Amino acid sequence: MVFGVQDIALLEHGCKALEVDSYKSLMILGIPEDCSHQEFEDIIRAPLKPLGKFEVAGKAYLEEDRSKAAIIRLAEDLNYDVVPREIKGKGGMWRVVYMPKWQDIEFLTKLNLFLRKEGRTVEDVARILRQELCPTPVGPGEPLSLEREETADKGGTAVGHGTPRLKGPAKESKAEEGKKKNKKSRRRQQASDKRL
Repeated sequence: MVFGVQDIALLEHGCKALEVDSYKSLMILGIPEDCSHQEFEDIIRAPLKPLGKFEVAGKAYLEEDRSKAAIIRLAEDLNYDVVPREIKGKGGMWRVVYMPKWQDIEFLTKLNLFLRKEGRTVEDVARILRQELCPTPVGPGEPLSLEREETADKGGTAVGHGTPRLKGPAKESKAEEGKKKNKKSRRRQQASDKRL
């Protein structure tokens, strides 16, 4: 999941203020004002259980959202495979923000500035990438196939380059193309001979 600059900055700021490691913490956004601490802990217990032991490091009120945010400190390293994106909580879905290992704040800042200038959002990029990586079939009954490009190594065995490429419906070989052209030429010749 890609987070916006504001989400990451808020997580970093909160973790710094609470003196916790931002790479071993989560931030939960969208908690309603009237949600008590006990209700909050009861709600997050099951969704965060796969992450191991955790504690609520602190909460803050976000005026612009009119909701609360909570920083959760994890006892173990963050297991990215089991982090929930959202938690069904009081008043709706609560967003879960974390600091991915590969996250580069400078890059994300530049990306968001560029997208804003272009009138686009991160969601637009995600949608476009999904369309590019999972295109619809070319024609009726002609699905795309996934093939690996291969080259021969010194021993003559095929070696894959690792990156699959999408390939459309198989194209005819030049020999088959030539045969079809010859057939068409013969038919034309026969048709013109009949007219004479």
